[in-house]
Amino acid sequence: MAESNIRALIDAGREEEAIAVLIEGVQLRAAVGARSAQAALKAAMHLYDGDVVATVWFMNRQHPWLGSQTPIERAEESDDGLEFVIDMIGAIGAGVYI
Repeated sequence: MAESNIRALIDAGREEEAIAVLIEGVQLRAAVGARSAQAALKAAMHLYDGDVVATVWFMNRQHPWLGSQTPIERAEESDDGLEFVIDMIGAIGAGVYI
C-alpha cells in the first residue's frame, strides 16, 4: 500500500484505507539473511528466552553501539559486523548496560 500515514488518510476522508492499513499492519523480521539469522538466534536464546516479539524488536532497533544501525544491518554487513553484534548480545546478557 502506497500510503501508510494513518492521520493523512483520515484527514483526506479515506478512513476505509486507514482501516486497511491498520489491519495489514507492518511486517518486521528478526533476520533477513544468514548472518542476521545467527545473531537473532543468539539474541532469542541468550536475552529473550525464545520470545520472538522481543527478538524482532531488538533486531530492528537502531542502537548507538552500532552507529545507529540495527543489529540486522550490522550483522548482514560483514562477518566482523556479525561478530560485533554477537559480542554485544553477550555483553547485554552479562549485564553490561548499553
